[in-house]
Amino acid sequence: MMNLFSSRSVFSLRKSKHILRHSFHLFTRKSKKLSKETREHIAATLEALQNAILEKNREKADLLAKETVAVTDLHLKKNSYDHFRELIIAIVFALTVAILVRQMWFEPYEIPTGSMRPTLKEQDRLIVSKTNFGINFPLRATHLYFNPDLVQRNGIFVFTGANMDIRDVDTMYFYLFPGKKQYIKRLMGKPGDILYFYGGEIYGVDKDGKDISSSLQLERLDRIEHIPFIDFDRKIIVPPAATQGVYSPVFFYQMNEPIAKLFVNKAGNIAGEILDMPTIHAPNTPPMKDYFDIWGMKNFGMGRLLTKEQVKQFTRFDVSKLDNGVLYLEITHHPSFANAKLIRDEMGRIRPTLSKSTSLIPLKEEHLKTLLNNMYTARFCVRNGIAYRYGSNEEQALKNSFAPKLADVADGCYEFYYGKASEVKWQGITSTLPPSHPLNQYSPELVQLLYNVGIEWDMRFMPQYKDQRLAPSRYAYFRNGDLYLLGAPIFKKDDPVLMQFLAQEKERQNASTTQAPFFPFEDNGAPLLADGSLNKDLIKQYGLLISDKSYLALGDNHAMSSDSRDFGFVPESNLRGGPDFIFWPPGSRWGLPNQPLYPFFNTPRVIVWILAAICITLCVRYWRKRNRLPLPINKE
Repeated sequence: MMNLFSSRSVFSLRKSKHILRHSFHLFTRKSKKLSKETREHIAATLEALQNAILEKNREKADLLAKETVAVTDLHLKKNSYDHFRELIIAIVFALTVAILVRQMWFEPYEIPTGSMRPTLKEQDRLIVSKTNFGINFPLRATHLYFNPDLVQRNGIFVFTGANMDIRDVDTMYFYLFPGKKQYIKRLMGKPGDILYFYGGEIYGVDKDGKDISSSLQLERLDRIEHIPFIDFDRKIIVPPAATQGVYSPVFFYQMNEPIAKLFVNKAGNIAGEILDMPTIHAPNTPPMKDYFDIWGMKNFGMGRLLTKEQVKQFTRFDVSKLDNGVLYLEITHHPSFANAKLIRDEMGRIRPTLSKSTSLIPLKEEHLKTLLNNMYTARFCVRNGIAYRYGSNEEQALKNSFAPKLADVADGCYEFYYGKASEVKWQGITSTLPPSHPLNQYSPELVQLLYNVGIEWDMRFMPQYKDQRLAPSRYAYFRNGDLYLLGAPIFKKDDPVLMQFLAQEKERQNASTTQAPFFPFEDNGAPLLADGSLNKDLIKQYGLLISDKSYLALGDNHAMSSDSRDFGFVPESNLRGGPDFIFWPPGSRWGLPNQPLYPFFNTPRVIVWILAAICITLCVRYWRKRNRLPLPINKE
C-alpha cells in the first residue's frame, strides 16, 4: 500500500498533521462499527503517524500519512448520510452565526431606493451597526436591552417594518425564515418631542420643554429639506355606504393617524373639524381652527409649472391679467374646511373634500435657469428615446403611453442632483455629464418636464385637465422672506416679481368673502418671538407630538420617501441600529455617513463585543483542545 504513493511528492508535516486529525475524528466516530482487528490496526497506524509528526520526521510521516489515507478510504470512508449530516450541521451553524451577527452585531446593507438621496443612493453599500441603541432580539421586533438616550435626532437609523402599516413589508430572511423588510431613514423626533415645520426646517421642544431646534437643523445638513406631508389628503377613509347619495363623513389621515373629518351636517352644509388626537398637538392647548394649522402645513404649498396656454386651459386664472412669464408656477396651498365642496372622486363616490387656495407666479428666464441649476430627479433610464423610472420593469415601461420622451438622450441611466446631470453606471457608480450633453442644455421645455415629472417619470403629472388631483411631489415654501423651490431660494425677498406676487396675494385676500375665503401664500415667519427665542406656546399648540416609545422617521429625499408621513411613527421595539460606514461606491460619499456621530463605545456595543470575544475564544480553545497533539488515540 505504501508503494502506491512512492512516486508522489512528499507531504509536508503540516499536511501529514491535517491527515492525522481528519482520520482520527473519523475513526472516533466510526470505531464502534469496526471489527476489533481493524480498529487495532487503524489505531496503530494513527499512533505511528502521530509519533513521526511529533519527532518531526517528515519522510516517515509522509509514508505513514499515505498509508493512513489508504486505510481511511478503505474503512472510514464517508457515506451519503455522513456527507448529508455534515452539510446540514455546517448550514445550521453558518445560519446561526450569520443570524446572530447580522441581527445583534453588524450587517452589510444595500440601499434599494432613492428615499435617502443625496446622503445614500440606490446601490450604496454600508455597514450597519446593530449596537447603536441596544441589543436586539434575533428575528423579533424587540430588544434584550435598549437605551433611548443613545438615540440621536438627525441620526440615520435602520428599523424593521414588523407590526407597522407598511405595504409589501413581508420578506424571507436568508430565503428561509419569514420576516419583515428593513428600512433606513433619518430620525427626526423622539418620544415627547413636539415639532413644527417651517421653511423646510423643523423647530421643536423635547418632553421637558427644552428648545431642541439646533439639533434638528444641523449646518452640515442644510441641503436636506423636511416637509410635513406627502399630499394634503394623503389618506382618506370613506364610509362603505352613502347616506342620501353622499359618502359622509370622510376622515383625513396624516402620519397614518386620523386628524380631521369632513361631513354633511343636518342643515345640509359641509362642515369640518380637527379630531382630538394626542399626536396632533399637546394637551391643554387651544384647539386648532383649520386643517392647514396642523404642524405648520400652511407654510408649504405643492407646485407645478405651466405654460401660458396651459394656464388658460387648465386653471381659472384670467390670462389677460397675468404678467408675462416664460413659464408659470402654480402653487396649491392652505387645505381648508372653509368653502369645502362635494366632488365625485375617482371611485365614482360623491363625497366632501377640502378646499384649497391656488396662486400663480410668473417665472422669468433667470428663475428657470436657477431652477435647472438646483434640479433633482429620481434616477431614470432612457431606451429608444423613452424615459422611465429607474428600477421599473423596462418592458412594461416602454409600452406605457404615459412615458416621457427624451428623443435626443442616448440609451442609459441618469440622475439629476443639485443641478448636475450624471450618468449611472455599473453598481451605482455615477459620472457627471459634460456641459454639452442634451440633459445639460437649458430650455423651458426641459425645465418643465424635469420639474413636473422628474420624480414620478409619468406624463400624467403634467397638466392634463382642470381640478387635476395628480400633482408632482414638488414643494414651495418661504424662509426668511425668500421663496424656495427644490431646496433653493429661487426668488429672493427683494425680487420685484416676488414683491408684486405678494401684493396681489393680499389683494385677493381682501377681495375674498367669509363664505369663500382666499388664504394668501406668504411668509408666516419662523416660530420665534421678537427676541429671537423659540415661541414655545406656538410649538405646543400647532406642533406634532411624538407618542411615547415612538420615533419620527423622515427620508432625506422627501419627494421620493415613504416614511412616517405615510406609515406613521416607528415603535421603539422596531429600532435595529444605524449605519457606520459607506464602503461602496468609491467617491466623495465614501466613509462616514452625513449624520451626528454615534458614540464609539456604549453599553450595548461593549456587551456584544465582550460576548463575541468570549464565543470566539471558546471556539478557538475548543478547536485547539480537539486537535492538539498528542491525540488520545490509545484511549479509543
